Order: sequence, then structure tokens, then C-alpha cells
Amino acid sequence: MIEQDRRAPPPRHGRWIVIAGLAFAVAAVLSVPLSGLVITDLALSPRGSVSWLTLFVGVGLTGMLFWSLLLLRPRRYTMLRGAIAGVLVAFFSYPVVLTLADLQRHGSLDPQTYASRGSNVLLRTIITQLSTGFASTLTLAMVGVVLVFVLHRLHPQTIPRHDRRGFWRTAPRLAAALALSLVVALGGAFAVLTLLPLDTDSLRANPAASRPVVGYDEALARIEAVRTDEARLPLNPRCLSNLLTHGHKVERVVVFFHGLTNCPAQAAELGARLFALGYNVYLPRIPQHGDADQMSTILANLTAEEMIAVGNEATDIAQGLGDEVVISGLSAGGSIAGWIGQHRADADQSIAIAPFLSPNLVPGWANHAATALLLNAPNAMVWWDPATRDNPPGMTYAYPRYATRGLAQALRLSIALMDDATAKPPLSPGLGILLNEADDAVSNLKIEELVLHWQEHGAEVNAVRLPLALGLGHDLIDPHQPTGDPDFVYQVLVDMMNGVAPKIPESTR
Repeated sequence: MIEQDRRAPPPRHGRWIVIAGLAFAVAAVLSVPLSGLVITDLALSPRGSVSWLTLFVGVGLTGMLFWSLLLLRPRRYTMLRGAIAGVLVAFFSYPVVLTLADLQRHGSLDPQTYASRGSNVLLRTIITQLSTGFASTLTLAMVGVVLVFVLHRLHPQTIPRHDRRGFWRTAPRLAAALALSLVVALGGAFAVLTLLPLDTDSLRANPAASRPVVGYDEALARIEAVRTDEARLPLNPRCLSNLLTHGHKVERVVVFFHGLTNCPAQAAELGARLFALGYNVYLPRIPQHGDADQMSTILANLTAEEMIAVGNEATDIAQGLGDEVVISGLSAGGSIAGWIGQHRADADQSIAIAPFLSPNLVPGWANHAATALLLNAPNAMVWWDPATRDNPPGMTYAYPRYATRGLAQALRLSIALMDDATAKPPLSPGLGILLNEADDAVSNLKIEELVLHWQEHGAEVNAVRLPLALGLGHDLIDPHQPTGDPDFVYQVLVDMMNGVAPKIPESTR
């Protein structure tokens, strides 16, 4: 009878499986703000990003699974097994949560697109595991230990007897060794990636690299030289560097840098709107963009040095096109605009639109590690939309995939910009930031950090925030984006250029 009691499962074991799942899920949700990540959607995310609901459900289900697998049998209730369960929950929750987010967006696992969607989930899992996985692993391991401790206190009969033999004595040790190895591997990978140099010294400002033009004719000649070079490349005609000019130097010129994988056509409608207001408008092409073959892999050759060079060249040219020079850009182009604002006093205004300083998937403190990982790992071409493997209708000029190496170079530029913004005051007299609270692609916390660094040096920053309630996507400029509102956003930009407070709908504040 005594032996039978010892082998009996604890009371309400099924309830404890649910409690464990809820504990792991709550811990994951509470650790999000501490990690520096931002999740904007409560339950539904039409863009397929992680919502609070997908995070809670994904971690909860994974927690229930591994708690039951490791602790279902009698006499398995040890703190070591609780820690092992937590480690496994942390490791496998990443793909589960990302897959749920993908299902939420597309509604089903379409076999025809499963491979590309699965590859996208796998890549995101690897990046997050190697950059931040150690933190979540340690957190959930502690949760597992606490769960077993509480279980022992409430149900003393679950305390194991040390009379196990054979497999049931060896298996926990093997599992513990594997879990410990996983924690050490993730922590070691993060340490190595954090210590790897990114060679940002070559991205420092070099006054000798700038050659501002002295008049309108010279500006036209420089643009013609750019177009001559582009004519030698197999580019989409819509993606050539584009100048909208009134035929002479005017009061204001606006330069706009497009985002990663897009091209000058992204801002064709915005450029026309600004031109109609009397401005000259220059839309330069960032190198490695605009290939006529939308499936080209040339974006993997992009370098941060090229991004700085095109930024400086466009700013030099703009001096001959307008008395007041306004530099702007979206995402990676926003990082270029921010870099110009930091280093060029002849940029009268610098307006960075949702600058890509860090991906929203990675907290700011892991930005260096994520960048080092992408720079040193083999390049991968990743679909923006792995389900359709295509752009929104009408975007025949942009790449439907991004290169992880090109993405890493944009991040390398952002790290150089943040380092310089921390160390010294910006040179542009007019700094502006347009931040989209609903943006699930870039880290708004990192953007706020840039604003803070500039303000700490005494600079005035016109920081405009588009409310979360507007539900705008990352690409605020291209009129073909289904999550955009170009008429509203264009007017906000014009107001920012004119020093007028943008009119944000009252219902969204």
C-alpha cells in the first residue's frame, strides 16, 4: 500500500499542467518590457507581427507541453527537471509564437507557400535566439524551478525519493546536461557576437568627402553624371535617380532617400506633391537598388559606406538646387537622413521618417550582437511577404525580398549614427523625427533614444508621433502600401518642413 501511495500522481495533476503553462506565459509577457521589445497589437495583427495574444498562447501551449512531458510521471518532480522544462519552453517558444503570428495573418498553412513561410520563421528564430535567447532561457528556467518549489510545498508527496535506477536516473542528467549546454551556448554566442568589432570607424564623418556645388548648373551636371553611371546598369527605368526641377534654384529643395529594397519610385507621388508647392525635389537611388530583375540578389552587396556616400553626394548637389536644403528619408533612408543631420551643418533640415536604427524584433541592447550575426553569417534572401512572395499590387519596381547582409549594413550605419549622436552634438540646425507608434518593423525605443541623445546636446528636435490608433504600416510613403495613408502623411511632412504643428485627428490621440 505504501509503494502504491508513493507511485500515485499528485492531486489535480492536469490542473498543474495548466498552471505551469500560464506561469510560463505570464513570465514571458512580463519580461517583454524589460527586454526593450515593443508589442503594439493586443490580439490581432494584420501585418503578421507578434501580438500579446500570440505571445501568451504560444508560450503557454509550449509550457504545458514540456511540463507534462518532463513531469508527468511519478517521482519526477525535481527542481532540476523544472529548470530543464523552462529551458526547453524558452527555446521552442520562439518558432511556436512566430508560427502563430504567421497563421494569424494568413489564416492557414498553405502547402504551396509553407516552405518560404517556414524559412522566414526559422531565420527570425535563429536571429532572436542567438541575440537574446539566453535572457529568456534563464528567465523561464527560474520559473520552472519556482513552480516545482511551490508544488513541493503544497504537495509534499511529490518530493522524489532517491531510489531510482537505470534509465530514470540517467535521463534527467542527460537532459540537464543538454539544457545547460544550450544555456551556455546561447550565452556564449551572445557574448562573442557582442564583442565582435563592426568596423564603424570607416563610417565617421570625413569633411574631405563632401564637395558642395556652387550653383544650379553644377548641380545639374552632377546629377547628369549620376544618371550616366546608372545608364550602365540594368535598372528599372522608374528607379533612376530623379530630379523634379522648376528650371532654376528655388527657395527650398527637398531630398528624399527611399527605404531598403525600394527605389526612387517609392516617393514619386510625394515628390510630385512637393514639386507642386514650388520646391525642387531630388530623389536619389541608393546603390544596389532598382535592378530591373526584381529577384536580383545584388542587395547583398550594399555597404554602409555606399549609403553615407550617396547621402553626402545628394546633400552636396542640393546646395545648388535650393536656398534651404531639406534632407529626408524613410527607414534605411531615414538613417541616412539622420546621419546627414548629425554630420552636415549645410543641411538646413533633416527629417528622418521611421529610421531603421534597430529592428523591432531585437531589443536595443542586443543590436550589436544581431548586426554582427547578420554580417558574419551567410547571406539569405528573405521574402517580405512569404505567403504571396510578391509585393503589393503596383509595386513593380521594388524587390519582394531583402538580403540579410544588406540589412546588416543598414544596421551598421545606424550603430555608427547612435555612437556619434551619443558623443557629440548634431550639426544640422533643423532636426525632425517622424515616429509611427504602430510600426512593427523598427524599434521606436531606439528612435526615442536618438532623439534623447540629440536633446542632451542642446539640440531642438521636432519629434512628431503618429498615434497607434491610426494603424499605419512601416512604409508611410509608398501609395501602393495597403496599410498607408499617403495624403495624411504627406501633409504631416509638409507641416514639419514649414515648422507647423501637424494636425493629428482628435479621435486617435
